[in-house]
Amino acid sequence: MISSPKNGVLIWGIHPVMELLKTRPDACQRLLVCPSFGKKEIQASLLRLAESHGVDLNPTRGLTDQGVPPGAVHQGVAAWVRPVWSTDFSHLPQLWRGKVPLIVVCDQVTDPQNLGAIIRSSVALGSQAILLSGRKTVHITGTVAKASSGALFHTKICQVVNLVRALRQIKEMGLWVVGLTPDGNSVLWESDLLIPLALVVGSEGLGLRRLVRKTCDLLVKIPHLGPIDSMNVASAASIALYEVARQSLWLSPDIILRQ
Repeated sequence: MISSPKNGVLIWGIHPVMELLKTRPDACQRLLVCPSFGKKEIQASLLRLAESHGVDLNPTRGLTDQGVPPGAVHQGVAAWVRPVWSTDFSHLPQLWRGKVPLIVVCDQVTDPQNLGAIIRSSVALGSQAILLSGRKTVHITGTVAKASSGALFHTKICQVVNLVRALRQIKEMGLWVVGLTPDGNSVLWESDLLIPLALVVGSEGLGLRRLVRKTCDLLVKIPHLGPIDSMNVASAASIALYEVARQSLWLSPDIILRQ
């Protein structure tokens, strides 16, 4: 078994590794491939991309022996990568310079599939960063990278120790803190979201914590037409982000204001 690089994160799957090589090949510490990898065109394309950036291949008989979880759909390729998505809280204002600020805040989201889906929607719909609470929150892993389909390499992730304190500091930066909750006092699409915005989503089971709710400037809800009174946190975040994008496009159809 090849030893893991220091401070590296193991990712797997064609799309995450491809996005890594497209966006930050310098962050690839080690590229691992199964012996048969390269026979399909998309696999060959990935290998050509790696070669063009001078990334060496490390053939291996079994990716599970290198740390890929048993049962993971690795598609014959994995990579150790430096966590280039990580950013310090003090650097957040630099990310939205010249743009309307939009960040997504996750209050104790614990499922890596949900976090990966939130990252993917955030990137697709114009968010500049994702803020994670420090406790009881899933860390960035290969499962998260796979669920994000490589979107992880197009954003910045900031993890803080005290989320309530961070939200208060975000307010001081000029952002409005809007919490998404089934019992919000305002309807999502009736709310003005054309503002510097921090969208807060809660944990899968408990939603937003009491002090987090209290810190929000506004609590909004997504009305439900069926008998289910709540929805998956990743789905709810995607709907809310789409509404932010819709309002931006409605105001100025020729330009996406947050990009």
